[in-house]
Amino acid sequence: MMGFLDGYLPYLLRQADQTLSEPFYAVLNHYGVARSEWRVLAVLHDLGDLGVVELAAASLSPQPTVTHALRRLEDRDLVTRRPGVHDKRQRIISITPSGAQLTATLITEATALEHEALAEVEGLTALSQQLRDLTEAVETRLRATQTNQQAG
Repeated sequence: MMGFLDGYLPYLLRQADQTLSEPFYAVLNHYGVARSEWRVLAVLHDLGDLGVVELAAASLSPQPTVTHALRRLEDRDLVTRRPGVHDKRQRIISITPSGAQLTATLITEATALEHEALAEVEGLTALSQQLRDLTEAVETRLRATQTNQQAG
């Protein structure tokens, strides 16, 4: 008999994430990088300089978590903060050369571990597209619901 969690998609996604990520968490630990710091570094690597609010959204982390991670990363000279061009209260976050080097190393490790773990799994391209489509559909539905609630 299947229990609730055996078919609950958010649980199954989290379980897959934890299982697939566990070996990489050991790599992060080896380099002294917290998971929240890794997400920040990876986002900055992919998207470039960002404000804190945008960085929090892109790293899928609450803003206070990102702020704490930024403090630690800045103390280690892996990121810098500077005032925004149009709004001096805003802080723009940039990855430093040493942060970029560490991130490149971690990306190489993450990619190798992912390939090793998924080497014999078929249909990953389709699954990745399905997950992107699922996320887009849920976000669209949530926006529509919020719009309807504000109008009503």
